[in-house]
Amino acid sequence: MTVHPLRSAARARALPPLYPEGIVADRFRIIETIGVGGSATVFEAEDLRTGEMVALKAIPAQEKLRKRARREIRAAGSLDHGAIVKLLDNVEDDDYIYVAFELVRGSDLSDVLKEKRLEESEILRAVAAVCDALEHAHERHVVHRDVKPGNILLREDGILKLTDFGIAQIDQPDATIDESLLGTLSYMSPEQVRGDMLTGSTDVWSAALVAYEALTRRNPYRSKNPVELAEKHKKLRLSLQTDRPDLPSVATKMIDRALDLDNQRRPLPGQLRDALLRGAIAMERGQSDMDSSIEVPRPDPRVRLRKRWLRAVPDLLEDLGQRDDRVRTPPRATAAPRLAAVTRYAEPYGPSLLAGVGGTVLLGALPFYPTGWPFVIGLLAAIVALRLPWLATALVLAAGLPLLGNVAFGLVPPAAVLLAVWLVLMARDGRRGLLPLLAPLLTVCFAWALYPLLAGASPRAWVRAALGATGALAMTLALGLSGWGSPLVPTGTIATLGTQVAGADDLIAVAALVATAVGIGPVLLAAVWAVLAITAPAVLAAQGRALLTASILWLGSGTVATLMLGVVLSGTLIAPLETVMGAGAAGIVIFIRSRRPAMASAAPATGN
Repeated sequence: MTVHPLRSAARARALPPLYPEGIVADRFRIIETIGVGGSATVFEAEDLRTGEMVALKAIPAQEKLRKRARREIRAAGSLDHGAIVKLLDNVEDDDYIYVAFELVRGSDLSDVLKEKRLEESEILRAVAAVCDALEHAHERHVVHRDVKPGNILLREDGILKLTDFGIAQIDQPDATIDESLLGTLSYMSPEQVRGDMLTGSTDVWSAALVAYEALTRRNPYRSKNPVELAEKHKKLRLSLQTDRPDLPSVATKMIDRALDLDNQRRPLPGQLRDALLRGAIAMERGQSDMDSSIEVPRPDPRVRLRKRWLRAVPDLLEDLGQRDDRVRTPPRATAAPRLAAVTRYAEPYGPSLLAGVGGTVLLGALPFYPTGWPFVIGLLAAIVALRLPWLATALVLAAGLPLLGNVAFGLVPPAAVLLAVWLVLMARDGRRGLLPLLAPLLTVCFAWALYPLLAGASPRAWVRAALGATGALAMTLALGLSGWGSPLVPTGTIATLGTQVAGADDLIAVAALVATAVGIGPVLLAAVWAVLAITAPAVLAAQGRALLTASILWLGSGTVATLMLGVVLSGTLIAPLETVMGAGAAGIVIFIRSRRPAMASAAPATGN
């Protein structure tokens, strides 16, 4: 049963004629209704004995429901896992069986996915946490039998909790034949629909289907009755590796195995968990896959929610301030976990910072908006990017069109077309939509090679190529128009482009002026940066000596190619010192990034 936060007014109308209220069982004071299911009602209640707020599940004392409630109490009472809702106590009276659980304030996974509050890597981490909870349950001979998004809760701080063991199977099923079909139809395994004896593999199927649905936004097994679902099981063979080839194959292959119709071929929950974690880590590192020999970190029931707003500040302070009284760690040993915690919590706010700073700089570059407006628009973009980074990108770029119109109206139509194309390209990677705005700044700071490295973090090769090429062109145009000139390749008359196109309305004439002013140099540089961005994951994925070799090849080839552009186009080296320094800066970042896995693996020592 799904528990939603604070929906008593809407739910109260659906309650049965008689339901508990006030103080029940001489112990619990009912505060309000937070969820209603087919066979039970869940209330927020105060435990008068302990003073704690609990989720109180009230189950009518009918024979069939009483039997099911006691089975849930036995199942949930035998479990003690960070990703499972904890059973606190149970009492009975003549009318109801009351089961008290820890109170989880938040949303279930179905709502979170509808609101797109999880990155795809976090979806993998969330299902991995579910698999870790299932492994714990299966070791205690408990099969959940109803794993679905509605039974996966996410607290407001991002902690995941698997709930509702109301139809769980303990050792041997003690249910009737009719009850063997209990569960949510669209997430039932083939053997569950047939009414066969169930093993833990049925939960693995359901968890894999949750992952498949979350990553493809569809569940082909949705059905109205068991007969229809059984027919779909016979006809449909789902393959996430085919439907999402851009995702790490270490995860998609294991999800496909978990969705095998033969339950004997499915992986164990721990195997699926480890594969999902490897896939999540690979995506977060911008890699196409993760070496299977690398040990995965301990699973964490916390996932990052996009809709965190400023709650991350107290969460961060809490994480950094925690102390394990049982284990005293020397100060030096805690530095790495703390740095890892800071990095983990700051990373989701990168798109917001980029939208705010990038929007302010872009809109303040040319005189058009009144004083202070670029800052206001940049701040608005930063706030929007906390939840909808793609929309923030669209807002900033659309606000930039009047700047071009103020120079020459002929620039607006082609710019609007390019803007629309760019937004389509970034539809699934909106948080990187404004990344090209960093290219001019990094180049001025003698760190140009960092930009292809950042662009290479996208999991899709064509997006990496588009980001790399666009960054090179944005750098050339921004620095050229500002009077700095492009420090890496020769250009035509770009420094006077603004004067040349001023007041021009003819689209063809404007296009010709821009092409002449930019020249072939920036286009070739864009090709070099695109190749560097495409191949960057090979560097980020390497370890040890392989990392040294890959870094030298990647940085060396990029530096030589950039220097050769100047030689071929102008017959001389252009800014060799700046080019080499930029490669060196990227080398330092690559080295620091290579140390991050060690920091992450040390994080559990803080006692979190």
